[in-house]
Amino acid sequence: MTPTLARGMKVAFTTPYMYTGSTVFTKADSKFKTTEDCKAKGTKIAVLLGATGEKEAKKAFPDADIKSYKGGGPLLLDAVNNGQADCGVNDVSAVKGQSTAYPAGSFTIMPDLLSKEPLAFATRYDEPDLLIWMNLFLNQVTIDGRLQKNLDYWVNSDAWKKDH
Repeated sequence: MTPTLARGMKVAFTTPYMYTGSTVFTKADSKFKTTEDCKAKGTKIAVLLGATGEKEAKKAFPDADIKSYKGGGPLLLDAVNNGQADCGVNDVSAVKGQSTAYPAGSFTIMPDLLSKEPLAFATRYDEPDLLIWMNLFLNQVTIDGRLQKNLDYWVNSDAWKKDH
């Protein structure tokens, strides 16, 4: 979860375990080839309701028609794939991971990010011992290399597909 000031009023966050950002994606055969192309007036942009990408899309595409979808998973990819939206905006790691459920080459994921955001775990404020333990765990797996090894396997590549 992206730690924000508003979310921080409801939950406590660990130190970030990775940084990611919102990216733009289109159907591979789309006329929209760059992030700049998606800025055209009337472009339909799919975002997740309440997600960081929704805020970023409204800022980056002021002339676009922002379509907010409630839910998660491949919902945005489905909207773009089915022609309900021209472009989508979501967390780059989510887009890369979820796009593997489609035939290779179905989507173009733009190389530039609209934002850079930390990701952290959240816990209830009435669980300070859990928060301390989670931060200790993150510190340990960062130092011994397990965190980077897992990020490289699960997030930065699709090597996991061979094993699952």
